[in-house]
Amino acid sequence: MKNMHTKPDEGPAPHTRPAAVRPGVVRRTRPPRIDWSRLDPEVARLRASGLSNRETARRLKLNVKTMETRLRHLRLHRAAGHATLRADEVRRTCLNCDAPFIADGRFLRLCPACRTMFG
Repeated sequence: MKNMHTKPDEGPAPHTRPAAVRPGVVRRTRPPRIDWSRLDPEVARLRASGLSNRETARRLKLNVKTMETRLRHLRLHRAAGHATLRADEVRRTCLNCDAPFIADGRFLRLCPACRTMFG
C-alpha cells in the first residue's frame, strides 16, 4: 500500500529537521515584553495632553493595536473630563434644587446644601 502523502512517482518524504536545527535558518523569537509599569504614566500623560492613540503609539514606539488594547485595559480611552473623577465620585443633579454637584457615592441624590437642610 502506498503512502497517501507522497506522489505516485516518488518515495517517502525525506526527513526534515526543525528550523532551530537547520543551518542558516534564523529562529523567530518573541519581541521583549513591554514594561507597562514604566510606560503607563507616560501613556496617561500623553493621552491627557490630547494625543490620539496613533500619535501616542508612535511616540512610545509601539504598535497602534497594542496601544488600543492597553488603553482598553486601563480604561483611559474615556473623555478627559471623566479621568479626573475618582471611581466612587458621580456627577449628579440635586433632586431638590436641580443644582449640579459631584456625589461621593452613587446613592447620594441631594447636594450638600440640601443634605444639611434635610439633615
